[in-house]
Amino acid sequence: MGKVIDKIVYILCMVKFEFLKSTQTESQCPESDLTFDEICPIWSNKLRKGIDEIDRMILVKDSKYCVVGEAWGFSGKQTGYYVAPLIPVIGCWTCIKYGQKFSKAAKHKHNKSYHDFEPLISEFLRHWNQRHKKVRNTRLNSIVAR
Repeated sequence: MGKVIDKIVYILCMVKFEFLKSTQTESQCPESDLTFDEICPIWSNKLRKGIDEIDRMILVKDSKYCVVGEAWGFSGKQTGYYVAPLIPVIGCWTCIKYGQKFSKAAKHKHNKSYHDFEPLISEFLRHWNQRHKKVRNTRLNSIVAR
């Protein structure tokens, strides 16, 4: 039984390593940082126009379709596809925490515009550009290849 668990742990570590290699970047990347419009065009547009009650509730309750969810392609991948043990392998705890921060900020009914979320958006952009810039580039390249 111990050998089986050791093999599973080894496989998970290798999967995580390959995932990190293919989707995470460090800030030394020569490309310019992505903007909020590039990472989250739908939410960027909504926040610039002002969100309605439905959008506010999406931010509060649905991590797959919130700002962070859009950055990950509305896939739920940042949450390990909702399987907690997969989060360290394919997801991102920091992104989950940002999703929770957006949710908390959206609970305040007066927060409805880009300006209200601007400090949080700036923090999230810094994290995204340091750690996940390749995720967006990989998704865009796969769309163009179709």
